[in-house]
Amino acid sequence: MGAVNSKSTDEASPAINGQVLDVVYRDERDELHNVKDLGHIRRSALFFSKVDFPAQILRNRLDRSLHRIRLADGTRLAAVLTFDAQTVSEARELLAAVWLVEEQKWDEVAEVLQWASECGCCTLPLNLTADDINTHANKTAYGSFPRVLAQLMVVGRHIDFGDSCLQIFRHANGEVRAIKDEPGYQVDVNPPVAAHHLYQQHRLQHDPPVRSWINYRSISGGWASIIPTIDASVSSFAKRTIVNHFYWTHQISSTSIALNRRVGGGRLDGLLNQSPHTPVAECTTTLSRDGWDGGVRWLVLTNGSHDFVAWIVILDCGDGTVWVSVRTSEAPAAGMSEGAPFKCRFAVTTQLARVALGRVAPFVFDGQV
Repeated sequence: MGAVNSKSTDEASPAINGQVLDVVYRDERDELHNVKDLGHIRRSALFFSKVDFPAQILRNRLDRSLHRIRLADGTRLAAVLTFDAQTVSEARELLAAVWLVEEQKWDEVAEVLQWASECGCCTLPLNLTADDINTHANKTAYGSFPRVLAQLMVVGRHIDFGDSCLQIFRHANGEVRAIKDEPGYQVDVNPPVAAHHLYQQHRLQHDPPVRSWINYRSISGGWASIIPTIDASVSSFAKRTIVNHFYWTHQISSTSIALNRRVGGGRLDGLLNQSPHTPVAECTTTLSRDGWDGGVRWLVLTNGSHDFVAWIVILDCGDGTVWVSVRTSEAPAAGMSEGAPFKCRFAVTTQLARVALGRVAPFVFDGQV
């Protein structure tokens, strides 16, 4: 079947056999018009499985889009995602892949994958297969979940914890579970939260809060269902499981101190009270949760260019006191004894943390009272 021509001034959407089009291609065959180019073109995925789009044309389109689209931090999407050439070879899967790439934002899940890669849980770019794409039967099934959760269902099994992965399980009754398809591992998406709560005030429809019981503890030998916590978002939940696993399975050094939340010009108070979705300067990502021991915010200091992982934990104790802990897998400086100050043993981590903590840093590293 040949191309369908339409003008943006047409009152009716172009259609063949009653099926309206998502996009219409230009004369170059693999050059598709965007919706904004064509005006009143309505969406439909069903038509594409019957259109004469050679697989190689779709593959070219997919590869070009992966390299063209940039994430919020400027990274090309191709550096994070790719699609397996062997299994994603039929028109149906290729069309679905094109739709996932061109019509969906990937910034939140890309941060999850970049963090997972840094912690050794996956290798980027992630190579998605036809099975991954077919996690959702169609657009309607995909759209029945918040976007970030729908995307995490596609990529989650590639985040490997060794004896488990960040796989999302869904049941016919609407229950969603993560990591283990067992009672106690359910993830309550969009739970009710008090109107005055920070997570309610800054709730995102595409990346809503979640309640879960899932935690990793070395003393229990792995994942366990413990006390419920509420993560600020689906992406925050995913990042927390990653840091949780990393902390208990790697050699971690830390320095900690309890401080008044107003010290350093109220820097800690500001970090705990701002939207949990607000990026923090000089930090690659952040994550937040609320639970049995007060609200917690993590600030990730390192990125893929570092050969270690470092982050800051800011725990609200609820009485005006904040517990600040700087944690790292950085190797200690040569010649330094275990009793040497943290800032001397882990100079790079300290340098990164000073920037993130600002005026609070002297209290953490230099003994300022």
